[in-house]
Amino acid sequence: MTNKDLQNMHNDYMKRLEDEYIALIQPKKLIEHFKDIEEFKEWAELGTPADIRAAIKAFEKDELFIHCVILNDVLNTKEK
Repeated sequence: MTNKDLQNMHNDYMKRLEDEYIALIQPKKLIEHFKDIEEFKEWAELGTPADIRAAIKAFEKDELFIHCVILNDVLNTKEK
């Protein structure tokens, strides 16, 4: 098995893991637990950049675009 084969296997595994994570977090139910958008932002700030990128994909899938904007803002701040 070559390094490229191993890398492809790793990428496939990570993609499946990401898809399962997206299915698990259920953004529409998650946002019901926040009293307002500021509390949502505070929650997002607790995540790592990888967490936030995964959350963005999940929130995009559920078409929660206002939340995506907030997540992107938090991500941009963390990556400065």
